[in-house]
Amino acid sequence: MSSKRYYKLIPYEVNDYGFTCKYFNFYPYHIRSFSTKTEDEMESRISEYIANRLKYERKYKLSTEAAAEFYKELKYKGD
Repeated sequence: MSSKRYYKLIPYEVNDYGFTCKYFNFYPYHIRSFSTKTEDEMESRISEYIANRLKYERKYKLSTEAAAEFYKELKYKGD
């Protein structure tokens, strides 16, 4: 049995195992879903993602640049 709840307008679900959030599957987070055991932990994680958006943008940019450099050095021609 699951029911939907909201924290700072972000939806998450209550289930038999705890709490699951599937909201952050977009730029710059790209997090499919995450789970916590307590509602306090869920609220803390949601707050962390919202407060640190710039950190996730930098991580995404670094990851993209690293991948581009990797393929450039290999002279990758594609599949």
